[in-house]
Amino acid sequence: MWEENLGDFGQEIEPDRIFCFECHAGLSCFGKCCRTEITLTPYDVARLRRHLTTDTDTFLSRFCTTRLDARTGFPFVILKRNEDGACIFSVNAGCQAYESRPGCCRNYPLARVVEGDEKTGERLIRYRLQQGADYCEGLDRGPSWTITGYCRANGAEPYERADDLFLDIPFAFYGLPSSVRYNKDVQQMIREVVFNFDRFFDTHGRLPRRRLPDNDDEMIALVRTVALGLMERAAVTVLSDA
Repeated sequence: MWEENLGDFGQEIEPDRIFCFECHAGLSCFGKCCRTEITLTPYDVARLRRHLTTDTDTFLSRFCTTRLDARTGFPFVILKRNEDGACIFSVNAGCQAYESRPGCCRNYPLARVVEGDEKTGERLIRYRLQQGADYCEGLDRGPSWTITGYCRANGAEPYERADDLFLDIPFAFYGLPSSVRYNKDVQQMIREVVFNFDRFFDTHGRLPRRRLPDNDDEMIALVRTVALGLMERAAVTVLSDA
């Protein structure tokens, strides 16, 4: 999970824990979860912009809002909402982009939390099970699931693979000095290469001097490589100018 509010979620769920959940239009709560704040990863952006046959620049300006995490300085992207407070893709309690819906939507009612172990430096992956949404009638009813089975059934696996690549970027960013992390030029650069990658590579002349990948997984891998390199150079520049 990427910078998502954990307030509504319960304790960590063990990997072999069985839980029950169902979601369908017959439930009176259907579509209410679409009124929560939906944070996008670069892979979400890649899949949605392809689904809508547009580019990242158009997609971000039309459908998203970009903010800065006040705690870390890292930019993040959320989907805009309709006048009724629902996700911009929500129409009549249905989703216009369901086939390419974000990873957090696919995982619900699970929240995937990725943290770095301060002692070992290893990446720890945990899941939490939604417990705080009183409106949700699908909890504790319907078919039984394991974490692996539920994620596979909802097509979450490619999202999780790509997101694990992406997370190398914010983890590296968090390790930069605060003077670098809160530099507006650095923040703008990160936003462009990480989320507005179509325009970034078009503007900066195909940095790797090769044909850009048509595959979204390969695009996120390229974004990771370029972003990490640019952060290293930006840190040297900002610190030398200080």
